[in-house]
Amino acid sequence: MPLVAFPQIDITIASWFYDPVRQIFPARVAPFPEWVRRDMPAVLFMVPVLMVVAWLAGEVLRRPLLGVTRRVVLYVLLSLAVGPGLVVNVVLKDNWGRPRPSTIQEFGGPNTYVRPLVPSTQCDENCSFASGHGALGFWPVALALLARGRWRRPALAAAGAFGIMVGTVRVIQGGHFLSDVVASAFITIGISVVLYKWLIEPGKAPSSKNNRPNSPDSA
Repeated sequence: MPLVAFPQIDITIASWFYDPVRQIFPARVAPFPEWVRRDMPAVLFMVPVLMVVAWLAGEVLRRPLLGVTRRVVLYVLLSLAVGPGLVVNVVLKDNWGRPRPSTIQEFGGPNTYVRPLVPSTQCDENCSFASGHGALGFWPVALALLARGRWRRPALAAAGAFGIMVGTVRVIQGGHFLSDVVASAFITIGISVVLYKWLIEPGKAPSSKNNRPNSPDSA
């Protein structure tokens, strides 16, 4: 990965958005980036809540509502809990110790830059690696994988663009290095794909003797 082989890329990109005169990352106080940082997670967290409600309504009606089955709900909840939740926020952010861009000496802070994938002791919790917002931003890819037919590619493209937007916001705010966001994207998308193949694909694969799809809750 270029960001590992050439770590100066991280500092160079972060420097584009740093104001050395005011000694701040201006986007840190800009309205839209701050909305993304502060409020966007709550909006995304409403998605699994609404899907659980749709599933429960389907149970009452004795038929899936909007295609939301038990298997789909389990997949959505696990993709959020395991990727952005457990791996990124619990395992990495609170234990890796990488200082954020806004806290390193190049940008007026007391800490020294730490290469990607190298553990550090300069940060105790809620650290730079990996990006929690970045992981959450790329989580809609898990939802896009549920789209079928001609809608799938546009859904994946839109989800990917959303993740890039969120990750970019955190970079220009000095909250994360580009490598933090890239790592979160790989983790979140990778876990989502594995869960999709495990939980969703077996339930929708066509039978070799019958072209009709199996029930989503079969198998």
